[in-house]
Amino acid sequence: MAFRHLNELPLGERVFRIELASDDDTTVTLGLAGWSEADPDTPLASGELRLPLRDVASLRIALNRALRALALVADVAEPIPDRDVLRELFPGHGAPWIPQHEEELVRRFHDGETIARVAARFGRTPDSLRTKLRELGHDPRRPEHCPPDGCLSWSRYASAAVVGAVGAVGEGNAE
Repeated sequence: MAFRHLNELPLGERVFRIELASDDDTTVTLGLAGWSEADPDTPLASGELRLPLRDVASLRIALNRALRALALVADVAEPIPDRDVLRELFPGHGAPWIPQHEEELVRRFHDGETIARVAARFGRTPDSLRTKLRELGHDPRRPEHCPPDGCLSWSRYASAAVVGAVGAVGEGNAE
């Protein structure tokens, strides 16, 4: 089963992108890139690691330990992410969606912006954007697909009874 997961996180004027991808069930590729918004052509970080899928859990443990050790040596220790840290990293985390944001999300999605980039703009996690796109009737993996009743149609907000199915139901019960 092929998959691709992209997470792009702007931190101040720096942007970091971590990409996980696999074309099969046996290997996974981990890519890392970092750049400054002021000079996107000069990489701050870059690299790629290809490993067997069965070793991902071990690599995760090893990377966590290495980054914790580095944080202690470099005196840049960060707390383990919890809800407060998520809200700091993603200011829109847990906030309700408003129609203007939904419209902008769909527009950017159809314009071909990456989920990670749009998530960063809204201050939300990429997973929350994928969930919202599904709620709006879109397939996050297929920007060309639109719901049958159109993008952001008002009928998704209303029940069938409000739209007009009540007359049909009432007529059926009158017999």
